[in-house]
Amino acid sequence: VSDASAEVLLKAHLRNDSRKTFTGVVEYELQQPDGTQVAFLNDKIQVRPGKAVTSKDKITVKNPLLWSPETPTLYNLIVRIRDHEGKVVDGYRRRIGIRSVEFKGKDGFWLNGKPFGQLVGANRHQDFAYVGNALPNSQQWRDAKRLRDAGCTIIRVAHYPQDPAFMDACDEMGLFVIVATPGWQYWNKNPEFAKLVHRNTREMIRRDRNHPSVLMWEPILNETHYPADFAKKARDLVHEEYPYKGCYTACDAVSQGNQHYEVLYAHPATGDKHWSIKERKNNKPYFTREFGDNVDTWSA
Repeated sequence: VSDASAEVLLKAHLRNDSRKTFTGVVEYELQQPDGTQVAFLNDKIQVRPGKAVTSKDKITVKNPLLWSPETPTLYNLIVRIRDHEGKVVDGYRRRIGIRSVEFKGKDGFWLNGKPFGQLVGANRHQDFAYVGNALPNSQQWRDAKRLRDAGCTIIRVAHYPQDPAFMDACDEMGLFVIVATPGWQYWNKNPEFAKLVHRNTREMIRRDRNHPSVLMWEPILNETHYPADFAKKARDLVHEEYPYKGCYTACDAVSQGNQHYEVLYAHPATGDKHWSIKERKNNKPYFTREFGDNVDTWSA
């Protein structure tokens, strides 16, 4: 990714549920927000009954409009499946952003090849008095707008998949998101529990991995004492589902298995002995996931 050129990687998974072999093409069209076509290609496919194939390709975009909090430009990627007669039999539209992200240890966070500066944000739960999680899309968008208008550039969402409307709003308003795996203050030694957590994580990544707003994945359980092998597996599967540059995982600096993670959570020097960095790893970037959360005394 650069101001002059960018490669957009394409990958589509197609399954043939019919009783006949399907022969046709996967058609990719990339459009600017105003509908101007900037790239087009198609890929021939043949899928036997009950089987699946993967279509892979890439599009080069000249002088791309790069996504950032200041300019959250979203392209439309239109995917069409055409049969051998040219008839469209399936497809969808997905909004994507073209950007590159990189954490450079002490040099901080870089966006699109340039230093970004400090990421300032908040944590967010998606519930509201009297309606709980049954928020309309308008309320999801209003939350995102309030956070952005307040100066936030990053949101760490609570420990469940956020409503797609909130994720879409973050894409459009230029809010980075840290996506967290469902789970909080609970561990079960039954091996089936860890398997289900990892399945949740895979499903979460597959749902949200195309959002330009997603900056980091938090594939572990919040405020939970989990074993090191669980943490390593959680980190590894994120990179299996998103095997590209700019894939970052985060966990607490005091957690088991933290050595496998690209970004570590830790408080600054607030006097909290549990969270303070005891031995800084020079090759690791540190991120404060909560600050000032002791406004109430825990014994009250």
